[in-house]
Amino acid sequence: MNAKRYKILLSLLLACFIVQAAFAESALDAISQGNQLYRQGKFNQAIELYDQALTDSPQVLEPKFNKANSYYRLDDIDNASDLYREVAAESKDMKLVTRAKYNLGNCAFQQGSKQKDSNFQKAIDEMKTAIGHWRNVLDIEPENQKAAKNIEVARLTIKDLLDQIKNQQKQQDPNQPQDPNQQNQQEPNDSQQQQKQEQDSEDPNQSEEQKEQQQQEQQRELEQKQEKQKAEENIAQQILDKEQKDKEKRQKLRRGRYQKVEKDW
Repeated sequence: MNAKRYKILLSLLLACFIVQAAFAESALDAISQGNQLYRQGKFNQAIELYDQALTDSPQVLEPKFNKANSYYRLDDIDNASDLYREVAAESKDMKLVTRAKYNLGNCAFQQGSKQKDSNFQKAIDEMKTAIGHWRNVLDIEPENQKAAKNIEVARLTIKDLLDQIKNQQKQQDPNQPQDPNQQNQQEPNDSQQQQKQEQDSEDPNQSEEQKEQQQQEQQRELEQKQEKQKAEENIAQQILDKEQKDKEKRQKLRRGRYQKVEKDW
């Protein structure tokens, strides 16, 4: 009886192994076909095959990474970022983790680049995020020159954005500073501003005390705007200073260790 049960159990295990092997082979075929479509630029069709591979072998993360790459090529940065995060969190393969983090940096950089002409602060925030991801890559692979170079590009982009903010402020009426995040919003010109001030001063029902209070409120608003702009500039400048220090530390470490051959993946 025991021998019979043992044979049944063995048969079941063998059947499970055969099924798993069949699913694994199916997943490999789907990945291979998906990669071929990816190289042909047929990203939507590639995604369908990567999904098929994930259905056959959910534990395999390569098709998820490839699927993220396909979304990135389609400029669907949000979906790509979500998948890269999943791969970085779930994979035990540090090489794959590094590649996912590297591409997360690329995603953030692309998002920031799209904001450069409409929202300076949002662009700077995305560049900060990109730098953070690439720093994570260097924590795993200190010799990764691509990540180090990308950090330098993002740092220079932040510097360029700060210069644009300063130039924009110089062109504005010093009494009416404009929020850099609302650069498309029209401000009244000098004649409109003068007319508004004249209208306020000609109000026959407005007492001198009210006029003084109004002037004080306007002055407070002006100071608050100026403080906000200075705070945003200081934060961005701190990022640049910190990255420069980190860069100098990495250079010292490289000079003191064996230089490995550059890797390209």
